Amino acid sequence: MNNALAVLLGKMQGVFGYIVLGLVVLEWVILVITRRMESNKEGWVNIFSYVLDSIPYFFLGKIVIFGTMTWMYEYRLFTLGNAWYVWILAYAVYDFMFWLVHFLGHKVRFFWCIHGVHHTAEEMKLTVAVRGSFLGFLHIPLTVLCLPIFGFDPFMIYIVEAIARLYGLYEHVNDNFDKLVGKQTFLEWLFITPSVHRVHHAKNYIYLDRNYGETFSIWDKIFGTFQSELDDVKPSYGILSENIDGKSLWQVQLLLWKDLWMDIRSAPRLSDKIKYLIMPPGWNHIDGGRMAASYRSEAWKEYEINNPQIK
Repeated sequence: MNNALAVLLGKMQGVFGYIVLGLVVLEWVILVITRRMESNKEGWVNIFSYVLDSIPYFFLGKIVIFGTMTWMYEYRLFTLGNAWYVWILAYAVYDFMFWLVHFLGHKVRFFWCIHGVHHTAEEMKLTVAVRGSFLGFLHIPLTVLCLPIFGFDPFMIYIVEAIARLYGLYEHVNDNFDKLVGKQTFLEWLFITPSVHRVHHAKNYIYLDRNYGETFSIWDKIFGTFQSELDDVKPSYGILSENIDGKSLWQVQLLLWKDLWMDIRSAPRLSDKIKYLIMPPGWNHIDGGRMAASYRSEAWKEYEINNPQIK
């Protein structure tokens, strides 16, 4: 990568960082002043997790990630150019890739140990959007790395990703702020709203593993993973594990990996050890375990019994 490109990329990263920081601090201050912040400590864990997540990108982002994208663009299958409709296509393709990588983050335990850090937060606020794992660089870049081979300019993808991440920040707005505008149900036919994303972060059995999109809800509707927030089921945030304290930095960063390692050690066969890496969270080698789909199915049956009018 030449010096001019590196400088431009660095400036863009700086601008994006300042915007995110400004919005996060603004919401934090308002929540503190209005006494609606449930836990300052969890907020700090979010920030420190963001720092740990960002350090590898600081060293690898320009050289490895963007460098790989630039190299792949040299061997692109198509030349799409920079017309306005290519930007729209790029955003749609990026969003689908986000959905796919996000889906894998919930369905492959190795990736869940990375992405699960984001879900350990027990209060919804903007800082949750930047709550990431120190190994996030092994997961999130998969969203963008392959796109240049299809003819999307790396700088176009980088700008599209920045816009999408700003939208993703908005989705994590605190519940109290979102109440000002309501559920925005009329937008859910196309977009992921804060209400829709609250469902994704909820550990209520009926909400588990739903709504993987970042900007558009159409992917979830196509693949059957969409779920609106129910009026009578308030989201409860966090993960199912009771061993992880969402206010402890070392626990949210390391305990999912510790649990995975203990499970791998307990498996007598190599095939089962590998399965612990690639099967969904909840799987075990003894009886197959119990995964999110099972919890969700049981919860829906109970909900329908208690609410016969929805059938």
